[in-house]
Amino acid sequence: MAVPTVKKIREYLGESYQESDEEIIQLYIETHQFYRRLQKEVKASDLMYEYTNKAGAKNLVKNPLSIELTKTVQTLNNLLKSLGLTPAQRKKLASGQGGDDDDDFDDF
Repeated sequence: MAVPTVKKIREYLGESYQESDEEIIQLYIETHQFYRRLQKEVKASDLMYEYTNKAGAKNLVKNPLSIELTKTVQTLNNLLKSLGLTPAQRKKLASGQGGDDDDDFDDF
């Protein structure tokens, strides 16, 4: 997986890049670094842990890091949406259906 850089993201944005995108770009880079750290931790540990509750019963529970990893992926996707860089948004632009209008009226 390629590590995103500010330069690469600006290139992806192309002509749609605006200076106001800088904050979101920086947030994406930092969140991606956190994602990579979490991913390494999850790979190095078990996905399920044995947990003993107050009554002494033992249960298997999900590794809390795997839950955080999922949340981080969602955050990364939302940041890409904010920049207009999701595959669906790029496909829409390529087909000439671009625009700022967020409703699905034309699809109806």
